Amino acid sequence: MRAVVLAIGLLAAPVGPMARTASADTAEEDAARVHLNRGVAAFERGDYVAAHAEIEAANKLVPAKANPYRWLALTEVQLGDCARARGNIETFLERVAAADPRRAEMLRLRELCSRTGSLAIRTTPPNAQLRIDRAHVGTAPYRSGSFAVGDHTVAAEAPGYRPLSRAFAITAGGAVDLHLELSRPRTPITRRWWFVPALVGVAAAVTGAIAVFARDDRATLFPGVTCGASGCRPGGP
Repeated sequence: MRAVVLAIGLLAAPVGPMARTASADTAEEDAARVHLNRGVAAFERGDYVAAHAEIEAANKLVPAKANPYRWLALTEVQLGDCARARGNIETFLERVAAADPRRAEMLRLRELCSRTGSLAIRTTPPNAQLRIDRAHVGTAPYRSGSFAVGDHTVAAEAPGYRPLSRAFAITAGGAVDLHLELSRPRTPITRRWWFVPALVGVAAAVTGAIAVFARDDRATLFPGVTCGASGCRPGGP
């Protein structure tokens, strides 16, 4: 009897840790499901920032599960970040069977993202107003992870600076990083602080020179006159 009990005990010994592990896994899956449901609800009401945070929390709890990667990709496309979405699309496709009906949705999304690239714009001075293809997009810095492929133009404006425009091209899956440095307009010479004092100084110098020249010139043109018994004549005595 003791041998039978011992054998049962040996067989049962590993069950405890295994049961605890299974329980922990179940708890993580339950917590992940709560985060995912919150994320989907936020996605459906259009709060994509909150949706991404909740879905990312679910993904960290159950990184082997495929569905959170799908929802991350869907949310990132809505946030304009195809660069990140592409990675999550590929991870989802790797984790599901070829017959999974959700693959078609992810393949369409991958095709959409393949026609975009990423764009980042910084300006000096910072916070310049930006227009891309004549449409106002806000102030710098600007970033888009899913900008349409093709040729574009960006224009930057800031008070006290000359407007600046530049052409750029987005390629599929490419990244463009622009730094626009605006310059201040040159101040006309007549509006510079030193112009009037300098003009006054030059005028005074010219006036002084004319006065000296006039004195010297009179001395040359009108020599002294000497008068005697026979009358007056030019020249010295």
